[in-house]
Amino acid sequence: MKITWYGTATIGIDDGKTKLLFDPFVRMNKRIETTPVEGFAGFDAVLITHGHFDHIYSIPALAEVDKNVPIYCTATPKQTLMTRGVEEARINVIQPDDVFQIGDYTIRVRRFRHIIFDPIYILSVVPKCAVMLPRLFWQAYQNRQMPEGHEIVAFEIEAHGKKIFLTGSFREYPGEVYPADVDMFVLAHGGSVFAPEKTRDFIARYLPKKILVTHFDNAFPPLTRTVSVKRLQKTVKKNHPEIEFIIPEICRAVEL
Repeated sequence: MKITWYGTATIGIDDGKTKLLFDPFVRMNKRIETTPVEGFAGFDAVLITHGHFDHIYSIPALAEVDKNVPIYCTATPKQTLMTRGVEEARINVIQPDDVFQIGDYTIRVRRFRHIIFDPIYILSVVPKCAVMLPRLFWQAYQNRQMPEGHEIVAFEIEAHGKKIFLTGSFREYPGEVYPADVDMFVLAHGGSVFAPEKTRDFIARYLPKKILVTHFDNAFPPLTRTVSVKRLQKTVKKNHPEIEFIIPEICRAVEL
């Protein structure tokens, strides 16, 4: 299987027969490489971890480009997408503990929570917000129009003897048990400078073979900034040298 990062939390998984796309979002920063919405066409299914702006804003445009692709999401993003013109018949509502099949992939929906933005991260974007007020107001409005409704999920994906655990944000759900020893843990890293501390115990408990980090880029300033992944990389290397830590390059596939 091939795993490709397209920026933000957008991930493509391709087993040579069926292609899955997770949380497609066209980055709004002209200074970094961005995949246009046309680049997301041709996938066999779109799956959404939650309904925030940077996970579903591009889906209505994608639905216009790719007229057939089905969408899998929880109830709140379904309502958001319908208000933005996506046909209800194309949207498959999912919820935690659901298990379904797409091609050779078996997909299990897991309860998860959204990261809490820490004060240091918030203060770090304030200067940019002050000088980019029109864009800030527009983004704030879009975020308000796209709630997540406390419906954060992660996906456990299994195919061809390989297992992937994929998150769109990172905070564990109390009492939930997640898959151990997966072949790849796709870790959404953005929104906190304390990610190494937040993820250290999770990694120690579940010991994935590989970690691929996402959502660390400056995708839509002024509300975002690039979050360094080097400290997390050092933490993993120090405590678990057997785990391969992957900082992906945009649009370059990683073999699993």
